[in-house]
Amino acid sequence: MPDHAADRGRAEIRSAGRSAPFHKGDRLITAGTRSDEVVLVEAGLLKALLPGGEVEPLVSLLGPGDLVGELGVIGGRPRSAHVVALRAGRAVHLAGTTFLRLRAQSEDVRALVDQTSHKRQRDADERHLSQTRDVPLRVAAVLLKWVTEQGHRTDAGLRLDGLSQRDLADAVAASEKSVETALGSLRSRGLLRTARMSFTLPDPRALARLLEV
Repeated sequence: MPDHAADRGRAEIRSAGRSAPFHKGDRLITAGTRSDEVVLVEAGLLKALLPGGEVEPLVSLLGPGDLVGELGVIGGRPRSAHVVALRAGRAVHLAGTTFLRLRAQSEDVRALVDQTSHKRQRDADERHLSQTRDVPLRVAAVLLKWVTEQGHRTDAGLRLDGLSQRDLADAVAASEKSVETALGSLRSRGLLRTARMSFTLPDPRALARLLEV
């Protein structure tokens, strides 16, 4: 069911903010920096990475309608993650002081913040559950979630562009070789089609049934 209050909150942020394009590879947020604005994604695809050592875990994909950076602004804390563009797009940038004023005045903006918080908690719970599964099932679960949420419908099925095999490996905490093996198994069963930086699910419900077993 659509959350009309959250949609109205997005409209308020658009009206008060500044829209700007971004390009593939651009870093919209850098961990450790000052939280001085929030970002509302309008088009394109971004990934959120936790800062770390050699491997920075990919914890979420962000697409149109997603709000980013609000927790740091609300809590007055430095950024906790990097946000990097996987595909070119556009985003609304809103100064932190303006966002805090809107949040205090508008039930709709608060509804958007609550929706964002609930989604982030659900994503965290799903990541924890996924770690109890083997690599093939982790890969299948991540693909189903991200292609369903951020993909677009084509004649061949639901398709997500911009994601690499390395991104998948970072998301499921596995080697690229083990991820390639998992992808090969899904392809051989007719559950997945791949091209360069592209993943297509011909029948998402069939993949969902595999995860229910």
